[in-house]
Amino acid sequence: MSIWIILSWVLVAVLTAINVVVFLKLKQASMQMMQMAFPGTKDMNEALARMQQMTQGMNRGPRPGGAKAGGAAMDAQLKAAMDMLSKMQKTGKR
Repeated sequence: MSIWIILSWVLVAVLTAINVVVFLKLKQASMQMMQMAFPGTKDMNEALARMQQMTQGMNRGPRPGGAKAGGAAMDAQLKAAMDMLSKMQKTGKR
């Protein structure tokens, strides 16, 4: 065997070992973040299920400020933003 073949396989082994170590460190960091965000979860599937439950609960909750009062203010803001956008587009076309 040529020295270059042996050297290339040694290099492959070293790089593979580095990749495995980095992967394990990243997995450990990911698990720590998951445990901080969702205490008591064992795996990512359970954490995702809890996150979906939380977002579904937020979508069903009452809207702050009431529906009518907030709706009128939002319509006025939307109209003002659309007017500003149309003015900007008119001045930009020249």
